[in-house]
Amino acid sequence: MARTTILVADDDGENREMLRSFFDGEYTVALAENGKVAMEYIMAHFREIAVVLLDMHMPVVDGRALLKVLKMKGVTKRIPIVMMTTRLDEDLVHECYENGAADFVLKPFVPSLVQGRIRNTVTVYHHREQLEAIVNKQLAEIKEKNEELSAYNDRLVEVMSSLVEFRNLESNYHIKKIKGISRILAEMLSKLYPEAYDLPKSKIEMIESASALHDIGMVAISDTILLKPGKLSPDEFEVIKSHTTLGCEMLKQIEELQSDFFIDISYNIVRHHHEKYDGSGYPDHLKGDEIPVEAQIVSMADIYDSLISDKPYRDAFDMNKAFSMVVNGEAGSFNEKLVESFTKSRKLIEELCKKYE
Repeated sequence: MARTTILVADDDGENREMLRSFFDGEYTVALAENGKVAMEYIMAHFREIAVVLLDMHMPVVDGRALLKVLKMKGVTKRIPIVMMTTRLDEDLVHECYENGAADFVLKPFVPSLVQGRIRNTVTVYHHREQLEAIVNKQLAEIKEKNEELSAYNDRLVEVMSSLVEFRNLESNYHIKKIKGISRILAEMLSKLYPEAYDLPKSKIEMIESASALHDIGMVAISDTILLKPGKLSPDEFEVIKSHTTLGCEMLKQIEELQSDFFIDISYNIVRHHHEKYDGSGYPDHLKGDEIPVEAQIVSMADIYDSLISDKPYRDAFDMNKAFSMVVNGEAGSFNEKLVESFTKSRKLIEELCKKYE
């Protein structure tokens, strides 16, 4: 059954009618004047609801209390809950995120902002459901038919990485460049230092494939923080940093579908691609070759592509400047062997990136 209903729970009748007008004709808009009525509607129409707009403060049962109940019942995993409030108090925001809120909408309402946030939130949850449906369908088929695992890996990785691209977290070609650069670096590292790194062709292929998942945890980060145009506060940056561990939680949901080797490589990349060779990275502050080689490779690929790409806060660097920043340590601390591999692979990497400009 398609989710075509928006539930608006607000004790202010004018607010309810205003929100109804924002989405009238696009969705069926159901209204509730308090948390008790909203809860009853959610339980009766669970499969029809695309999103719930929940006022923070209401009589009978307020939004904060209802949000906790919805999380306990598992509703927040299936239906995005967008909290409505007049101000974003830091402690309150943290509490709501902990209890499963998907996003926030500020009062007084700005129609275009409300519409944009709600549509984006609904789309992200819809893609999550599609991903889960694909995973469940493939799991059943694998158990029944024992299909070739490598072909499935590629398709699943493609679907998961497309979620990140969809939310405009990456350019259309970012994933392709990360995969290509990672493969080039891994092949050169294997060629130059075969005694130092165990990088057979099969592992290089897995690194290339798994590199597409490096930022998959970003789909769990709220747009409020993820798409903020200005500088992030320290607390907001901590939330962004959590995409590494959140991504690992997502991988745990599909570990039954993958080989242990592929899951281990994917886990290392997702969790450790922001570690730095000097120990200044996150989330575990690993140092030197404590960082898995696959994570080191993808980290360099990710940073180089970031440097040559336009960002909201700066223009792209040209390839000469980006190369210099990586080699000279301006873009972070890297393994000397990996830097040498990057240097010797420069022409191949630049040709690849120009292909996707």
